[in-house]
This record gives sequence, C-alpha cells and structure tokens, in this order.
Amino acid sequence: MNVDYENLERDIVTGLFRESLREELVAGFRQIQASGERLPAASHYASQIAEIVSRGAAGPLKPEIAFELYQEVLDAVEAARALGEQRAQ
Repeated sequence: MNVDYENLERDIVTGLFRESLREELVAGFRQIQASGERLPAASHYASQIAEIVSRGAAGPLKPEIAFELYQEVLDAVEAARALGEQRAQ
C-alpha cells in the first residue's frame, strides 16, 4: 500500500486511509482464498499492517494517531474479510 505520510493524519480522520486499505485488502484476500489458504485473524493482520505503516513514517507517530491508525486498519481488515467471505459463498 502506498501511504501518503504527509497527509496520514488527515486521511485517518476522514476515513480515506481505511477505505483505500480495505479495497487493497479485498483483492489480496480474494487471492489468498483462491489459493485455498485461510485468511489471517483480523487482529493479527491489523497489528502487522499498523506496524509496517508506523515504521515507514519519518518519525514516531503521536500516540493518539498510532492508536487511531490501528483502529482504522482493524476496521479495514474486518470489512475486507467480510466482503471476501460474502463473495466466496
């Protein structure tokens, strides 16, 4: 995922980050399911993605932004899993 770190805080607040991530995850989850693998647990996957995004920032994220980032990632992962499961049925 390409993260616009300059506007990350704004994108988190507006929901743009979550929606962009959800779209990317849906496609990735479809590929995982098509290969016959199980989708990863939402909380595990969300913590990994949030860590990757945090590491890419120029400096440490403010604690409240780091918290919101994780919440947005978790919401995106859960929504993508639900969409992927609906389409797989």
